[in-house]
Amino acid sequence: MIFLLSVLTILNFNSPKMEIDSAWVRPAAKGMNSALYFDLRNNTSNTDTLIKVSSPVAELVQVHETLNKNGLMEMKEVKSLGVHKNQIIKFAPGGYHVMLIKLKKDLKAGAKVGFVFYFKKAGKIKVTAVVKSY
Repeated sequence: MIFLLSVLTILNFNSPKMEIDSAWVRPAAKGMNSALYFDLRNNTSNTDTLIKVSSPVAELVQVHETLNKNGLMEMKEVKSLGVHKNQIIKFAPGGYHVMLIKLKKDLKAGAKVGFVFYFKKAGKIKVTAVVKSY
């Protein structure tokens, strides 16, 4: 029994997973909006879907995509985002990002902000992002 638990523990630590790396948030004042940026990696052998992101620092948190329509930039909410196996999606200014709408507190450089990402298959993944200017 102990051997089986050891093997399962090792398999769990070495199993491929969804990863969120290099997470950072733009500084902003209470009541204003900000954005979360990061690299999303699907290291699994299956497509998964990002369905939601939450954080206690904003009244509303939405996944957005920036689009160029006839020379004008606009943002559109993305209700779900498929992430193919072995795919990396960069959430960066001018592309995909997570909007933090109506902040509940000031976000100052150096602060840390908690987020929870929700995936159809991978479930919940908790992430801490650093507030910084770029």
